[in-house]
Amino acid sequence: MATPASPHLNSDSSPPMARVLVLLPTYNGAKFLAEQLHSIFMQTGVEVFLMCRDDGSTDASPDILRDFETRFPHHITVLRDDLGNLGASASFSHLMNAALCSEVGAQPATYIALSDQDDIWHSDKLATCVSAIQELQHLKPGQPALVHSDLRVISEEGVELAPSMARYQGLQTGRSSLAAQVLSNTLTGCTSLMNRALLENGLPVPPEAIMHDWWLSMVASALGSRRYLDLPLIDYRQHTSNAIGAKARDEPVVFRSIIHRLFDDRHSEIFRLNAQQANAFLAVYQDRLSFKQRIILRMAKALAWPFPPVQRLMYRLLRKL
Repeated sequence: MATPASPHLNSDSSPPMARVLVLLPTYNGAKFLAEQLHSIFMQTGVEVFLMCRDDGSTDASPDILRDFETRFPHHITVLRDDLGNLGASASFSHLMNAALCSEVGAQPATYIALSDQDDIWHSDKLATCVSAIQELQHLKPGQPALVHSDLRVISEEGVELAPSMARYQGLQTGRSSLAAQVLSNTLTGCTSLMNRALLENGLPVPPEAIMHDWWLSMVASALGSRRYLDLPLIDYRQHTSNAIGAKARDEPVVFRSIIHRLFDDRHSEIFRLNAQQANAFLAVYQDRLSFKQRIILRMAKALAWPFPPVQRLMYRLLRKL
């Protein structure tokens, strides 16, 4: 393995830089892990710390983490436990809970970023996001804040597949209201930067959440502020082991008749999950939500009704809010 790059450190004579704690769970990611760690430690304009947890890998991932931990003991913490294989979302949640209780360099981290194990971060990723989130915090001090960005999609070998994942997938990134987030997660977690207030308000992530980043996206939309940066700040690698990955926008289905369209149940399962997540969100935050937000979440519960015409009607109504 190549010698790891030294992290950008803050010298005594330079102005204080934002302290960012990057959370990175690993699972059989040895093929690309060292390259990703290099890109994290080559971030400019911020002071970077890393907290990792291996989710039961059978490849060399734990060895790579151990090597980096030995080289940079003051900048990497590897959590070790006997929880076994939790899966990506639960492993991230475990790291986020640990992040709230941890200090980096004897001080709490100012910001928290989420990282996958197989991407490549552009050197200005964190500094660009820090600048944007500081603007949000200036406007709404003390509230949860979230910044996320676009990604460049690359192949396993690093060849560009699409310059913008948002356009490749047809994501409507400008739709950031709670109603929009109830229906669709426009946040790609590995691009996110959040303040501590978002974790303090968003944890614990309940089992009804579809994904950890989706839940945090809803918290930011409902209780704080968020901003999307129309810049690709990550090379998002596509390969056979991706947990989710980038998928091209689906072509519209041509229906044989209006009846077929009315009773199309292809989305029933995701509607059920949307409703389940919305119901959990309402239960946790109902005392802190506006009247309109509570109505939105109660409407979303109707997505679970096992009758496609009602599901589609609720979906269309929520899309207009």
